[in-house]
Amino acid sequence: MRYSSSPIRAATCRARFAGRSNGGISRTVADSPNNNNMNVEIQSVSPTRSVLSITASPDEAKAARASVVRDYAARATISGFRPGKAPASIVERKFADRIAADAEARVEGQSYDKAVKENSLDVLEVISVDDRATAPDGAVSFKVTVDLRPKFELPSLEGIPVDDEDTAVTDAGVQERVDSIRRSLAEYADMPEGESTLPDDSLTISFEGRAEDGRPLDEAYPGCEAFARKDSAYAVAGSDYFMVPGVPKALVGVKPGDKVEVPVEFPKDFFKDELKGVKAVYSVEVKSARRMKLPELDAEFFKKLSVNDEADLRARIREGMERDAKQADRVRRVNQIARFLANSVSFEVPQGALERQTEAILVDLLRFNMDKGVAKEDLSKERERLQDTARAQAEERLRTDFVLDAARDKLGVALTDDEFNGYVTEIARRERLTAPQIRELAKDRARLRHYHAVATREKVLAELLKTAKPTAGVK
Repeated sequence: MRYSSSPIRAATCRARFAGRSNGGISRTVADSPNNNNMNVEIQSVSPTRSVLSITASPDEAKAARASVVRDYAARATISGFRPGKAPASIVERKFADRIAADAEARVEGQSYDKAVKENSLDVLEVISVDDRATAPDGAVSFKVTVDLRPKFELPSLEGIPVDDEDTAVTDAGVQERVDSIRRSLAEYADMPEGESTLPDDSLTISFEGRAEDGRPLDEAYPGCEAFARKDSAYAVAGSDYFMVPGVPKALVGVKPGDKVEVPVEFPKDFFKDELKGVKAVYSVEVKSARRMKLPELDAEFFKKLSVNDEADLRARIREGMERDAKQADRVRRVNQIARFLANSVSFEVPQGALERQTEAILVDLLRFNMDKGVAKEDLSKERERLQDTARAQAEERLRTDFVLDAARDKLGVALTDDEFNGYVTEIARRERLTAPQIRELAKDRARLRHYHAVATREKVLAELLKTAKPTAGVK
């Protein structure tokens, strides 16, 4: 046996078939005059995975080696002979090991190419190359595990339903944005003595949570110490944003020094598993409060925003909101088209791609939770749940990709060079790549292929959006 199960060797073997994973033929089978003697057995492991047991005949192996020797003889520089004039026997002795390896790769490549072509296999990728052996008569045998592109019937691509939501920018929406800008530039001052808190007041609070049975929250739900008590925490009265949901809403109308009991029910989709759907009561004390003072709509305010006056401010806000709304509408409806297509077909997602995509999404989920402050030990406990979430997202993403690729072929959508260059330029701008990083990107063929596929799928969705049908009730 020449191949082992070691990752390094397996990677080397897969590299021999680089460029063949799409089922294309990268070497002309007719180079070997006896290729008809090849034997191929195909074992279907699943609808999207097969194992090809290939045996190349002694004549094929011999012909492959002879062609490699001719290539070396034509290029080799050997003392005492003009380039390309050295006898084959001398060339073989001098480059014996390299010729053997190249001959092995050539007969395998030629045999694999022919097996894929003659059996009309739509190969997505080569998973592994195993069990290579050479028989006494020179016949070469090996097994190639491949993942195949799934087969399915596309639904009609005309009139795909999308929502008919009215997203026109309203005067009320513009006013909300003006108010938001004023809040962002607000100043805070100590609240006048005796006054009660108003929405948007800045509060310093302490809290302690108890379970429904009266036990401290961290005793009833171990591992939730961060949610059980804090001596000093920042909250905005009336806000929706706080680590314990609902607490800021209950702090409107109280005074510094007041203590309030706040009933809390954690959402069923709360990120902390132990607290999902849990009911608790929080004792909250308002330690201090500062009143928000909104800036006046005056010349000084307009100068800070580089606008002429209130009319100019509102006009610019409306223009930006309309631009954002148009983009949001497009993204939402494009996503609806993608979901419609993915849900309209049924097929098994290839295992190799699913495993890689799952791992990539899992890494992103772990990083996202760490950025939110979730402790590593908590992430370790939730890894299985996150793994299931990542796998579900990976399957949905891949299913959508395969369907869009099929739609691309049916519609004849192709990306022009200018479109692709523009897409990559936008990627570089968005990721703020430096000039050296852009040069490295230009050399990264795998990354560029990925970008090309993504850009092409986006173009497919844009074409489908043109003929989509606005329909009530679509989400």
